[in-house]
Amino acid sequence: MLEPAIPADDAQRVDDLCRLQVLDTEPEGRFDRITRTAARTFAVPIALVSLVDTDRQWFKSRLGLDATETPRRLSFCAHAILDEGAFVIPDAAADPRFADHPAVTGAPHVRFYAGMPLHGAAGHRVGTLCLVDHRPRTFGPGDEQALADLAGWAELELNVYTIGQATAVAREKEERLQAVLDTAGDGVVTLGVDGRIVLVNPAASQMFGRAAGALVGTPVMDLVAPAARAEVRAFMAELAARPRGVAASVRRELACLRADGTPFSAEIVVTRMRGTAASGYTTVVRDISERKKVERMKNEFIATVSHELRTPLTSVRGSLGLLLGGAAGEIPSRARGLLDIATSNCDRLVRLINDMLDIEKIESGNVRFDLAPQALVPLVRQAMAATDSFAQQFQVRYVLRPDAVDGRVLADADRLTQVVVNLLSNAAKFSPAGGEVEVGIGWLPGTVRRLRLWIGDRGPGIPQAFRDRMFSRFLQADGSDARSKPGTGLGLAISKAIVERLGGRIGFADRAGGGTEFFVELPALAPPGALPAAAGEVLVCEDDPVIAALVCRLLEQGGLRADVAPTAAEARRLLAAHPYRAMTLDLGLPDEDGLSLLRALRAEPATARLPVVVLTARAAPEGVDAAAFGAHDWLSKPIDGERLLATVRRALHGPRGERPVVLHVEDDADLVRVVGAVLEDSAETVHAGSLAQARGLLAERPFALILLDMQLPDGDASGLLAALPARNAATPVVIFSGSEVAADVAAQVKNALVKSRTSSGQLLALLHRLMGPAPGKLP
Repeated sequence: MLEPAIPADDAQRVDDLCRLQVLDTEPEGRFDRITRTAARTFAVPIALVSLVDTDRQWFKSRLGLDATETPRRLSFCAHAILDEGAFVIPDAAADPRFADHPAVTGAPHVRFYAGMPLHGAAGHRVGTLCLVDHRPRTFGPGDEQALADLAGWAELELNVYTIGQATAVAREKEERLQAVLDTAGDGVVTLGVDGRIVLVNPAASQMFGRAAGALVGTPVMDLVAPAARAEVRAFMAELAARPRGVAASVRRELACLRADGTPFSAEIVVTRMRGTAASGYTTVVRDISERKKVERMKNEFIATVSHELRTPLTSVRGSLGLLLGGAAGEIPSRARGLLDIATSNCDRLVRLINDMLDIEKIESGNVRFDLAPQALVPLVRQAMAATDSFAQQFQVRYVLRPDAVDGRVLADADRLTQVVVNLLSNAAKFSPAGGEVEVGIGWLPGTVRRLRLWIGDRGPGIPQAFRDRMFSRFLQADGSDARSKPGTGLGLAISKAIVERLGGRIGFADRAGGGTEFFVELPALAPPGALPAAAGEVLVCEDDPVIAALVCRLLEQGGLRADVAPTAAEARRLLAAHPYRAMTLDLGLPDEDGLSLLRALRAEPATARLPVVVLTARAAPEGVDAAAFGAHDWLSKPIDGERLLATVRRALHGPRGERPVVLHVEDDADLVRVVGAVLEDSAETVHAGSLAQARGLLAERPFALILLDMQLPDGDASGLLAALPARNAATPVVIFSGSEVAADVAAQVKNALVKSRTSSGQLLALLHRLMGPAPGKLP
């Protein structure tokens, strides 16, 4: 016996059959009339409407047969659905395919069979109209056409509901839809093409505080806060412009209005209804006021935690570093081991806190990005060097491809370095011992305007089930593996947030030969022209070339490099291009009076605190301090070389001419001791524990630098920045606080550091750069 083959489209065929909704239903006269007509037309004892399911054939109508179904493997109809047209067996007993079939050798004693396929709505062959006789017979072309006509009748009945059924189904669908609308927690509002409300559900009525009858016919703009109406008009116009017949939707967060005019935050999804003609819009509205409130509370909590945790952690880490560095003498080996453990876990806790705060702030847009042109190759090399010791733990080494393109991007160097370090660390963790992590930089195909940085490993790859969650928070490839690999599970989420803020894209792909390749794509800057020569530390603004050369030579003898600007315009250009540490200024410039230039510099945030030494033939006004003009000092020509150098040094290091004096404004006594110990070989520190103490000290004496915590017992230190006394108006300020500061505050200072993210070495290097070397240690 030949069993029927399974067609290639069998799954779709069975799905087409099930959508007809006739399997296992009661007998119906409309189908029985067909089988009776077929039996009379062909004078056969058996006529069937047979439907071939997954593993059976089931008879929707049967004439002359008691069975309601038979196994598919024994079904003649399962053969008939394999091809279009009639499937005819003139004499089954003489056909070697079916001679031993149990339905041929036994009841119902099939000798003749003719079946014509029936099709579902999707065109698949779902069953047959078939004829069976107990004796052999022929079946000519006219017979096939007559059977095809009857099959078309049966096919029509299969695919068309009765009017009663159609009405019942429509009513059921309408009732279900209404039940969904009535019980939905989100508001549902349908709009006509004119933007007026056609229908609202109870949730929407409650959300907007208006009865459904009052809302119907109202322009939807009446429900939107005035500030958001332009945005709504814009995306509604965008939806209307999409091709007809194509579904289109947008999702937005905006402010809506309640009946009393009170605004509330809402998330809306507007979908244009599909159809041959524009038929309106469906809008789903979700009140997210409570979520926004929780987010504000969370942000306030994070701000508090950042200050309260970062300050003591900085003290702990700094103290441990000093102990390990020998500040308290030789450490016994057993004690050193314990200190190493404490340092390692302190760093781990700091990283976790920083990562948690980073991801929240970056995603909420509250982190200031200092964007500047950045060459990728040196940045990548620096990141590789910074993580090399980490990679050595896993016996992995980094390799930068020699064909790496040294393109430039507009980026925050620190944040982009953070991304590269995260990707390098991940690649090292999941690489086999003795392996290499390959790093490359190239142009994206087809363009020279986007750069692609990629980092490839030869690790086990990323499981398929994990891929769509790759950049989620606190996740690694699986629970057991996460415990064996160091990290917070936040690195990739932070990297994604940073890259997207930089206008780029981050992703990953499998590598040929095994492993994973992570990539970062960023908009590229045009290749730079010739790089300018390295700028000096002091700008000499002097139009007389002989005097300018003399001043430069005197400064160079004191270990300071100098550049010359012969005009006020050139001074402005150089100051904009390079952060000079001090400036000498002649008042008799050819294009602008020097005092006018000085006033303009003090009005610009970037140069407001630049130390300026007036060097001019004019005598200083009697009884007037140089600070009244915004100058550090006023020297008259002819030039006294020793006095000039001493004055510039004081501008850089403070007035004592010995060690620079730093004012450390901080209320945490432990951190004051740690910073004092870090700076003890290079500067004198004076401590102020409150704003009031700081104001008193700043009014009494000048300082080389101010190290400032923003949150103090008697208030926020922003007011101190805005009102520095004249004698310290040019003193560089470094914020050293528990949390990041706003962009407008950061713009007023030389640098803004976060305590837990800054090591003692980094702090010391920055302060040296801003204060200059101490006397006796000049380069």
